[in-house]
Amino acid sequence: MRNTILICLLTSVLSLSATAQITFEPGYYITNEGQKVNGLVRNADWSNNPTSFEFKANASAKSQTIDIVSAREFGIDASSKYVRARVDIDRSTEDIATMSTSRAPDFNEETLFLEVLVEGNATLYKYKDGQLIRYFFKTENSDINQLIYKKYLFSTRTTAENKAFQQQLYDQVNCLDQSVTQISNLSYTSRQLVAYFVTENACSNEAFTNYEANRMKADFNLHLRAGVNFSSLSVSNVIAVYRDSDFGNSIDPRFGIEAEVILPFNKGKWSLFTEPYYESYSGESFREGNSGPLSNYENRVDYESIGLPFGIRYYAFLNEKLAAYLNLGVQWHFDFDNEIVFARSSGSEIPITIKAGQTLFFGAGLSLNKRYSLEFRYNTSRDLTSTSGTVASEFQVVSLSLGYKLF
Repeated sequence: MRNTILICLLTSVLSLSATAQITFEPGYYITNEGQKVNGLVRNADWSNNPTSFEFKANASAKSQTIDIVSAREFGIDASSKYVRARVDIDRSTEDIATMSTSRAPDFNEETLFLEVLVEGNATLYKYKDGQLIRYFFKTENSDINQLIYKKYLFSTRTTAENKAFQQQLYDQVNCLDQSVTQISNLSYTSRQLVAYFVTENACSNEAFTNYEANRMKADFNLHLRAGVNFSSLSVSNVIAVYRDSDFGNSIDPRFGIEAEVILPFNKGKWSLFTEPYYESYSGESFREGNSGPLSNYENRVDYESIGLPFGIRYYAFLNEKLAAYLNLGVQWHFDFDNEIVFARSSGSEIPITIKAGQTLFFGAGLSLNKRYSLEFRYNTSRDLTSTSGTVASEFQVVSLSLGYKLF
């Protein structure tokens, strides 16, 4: 039954995701003939550099796909800009199993949409394709060229780095006349290269645009969460089957606090989160003995735990106020000093210390105004007697919780 509910909820949210709101924002593209066409561009907040984009002439028009062959440039007003360029790019891998032994870059000519990070007298571009990240630059006196950085195999056990980009900047982008030593401290990252190009353009006293400053940044959210667990516990004993117990269903409180990091791409649709929470369960099981009333089993359990999940979440924005989401992850359980007690009516007791293992979880929910949330979560079966060699247990939990964003 629970699996059926989970499948239905996941299917529903996936269907909502497929029809979720597509955000078109004011933008433009430039044709091969140099004509600028204004309209609306779908802002996918690309993680990898695109090879095409969706465009509408106006809000009521049908969208069309414009590929790299048909557009010299496109952008979303004040937030992003991509230019088509025929460039030499080195795609050398940093996977040590297939890493090159040559220090020199292995260039191939390709036509790419390069993302403009900083535009001015000295312009910085970025290209990303999966794990591959390359930066390019252009000055008033040069075409677009790659800033050279390459990791290569120096020997069978060590790697080395070709940081020729530092020399390129020293020679061609050095308004402040920085020394070799100063530039040698630069790393091949967006943060440091953007800062360098911003400083260099400011030095020239000419207007420039820092598109990177307008990009979405990682955001942090903190939520209070409270709800209920619908739990059940069954225990089996491989040696004494007459001790098998079903402790039944229970509805118990659940509350915690969730820390969430919204990832800085794809319009904030992905996040990572952790949610330490408290849960409890109690139950009793009666089993009639075979030697009179004193041989009856009156088993009991009182269980408390702090759960520590880590997961990934995907949002589907349905409109400006409402979003559906899916999440999944793994969680650890820090159990209190609890026991499952097998007790005879005669007074004898056999305690089993509770020690739970790791579990997986799947969730589906709704978020309103990015402030309130309602989530259903399914947890895979938890063995509370993982350290016992003769006793096995299945602790099943599904939960329903409300969330409130503090900030």
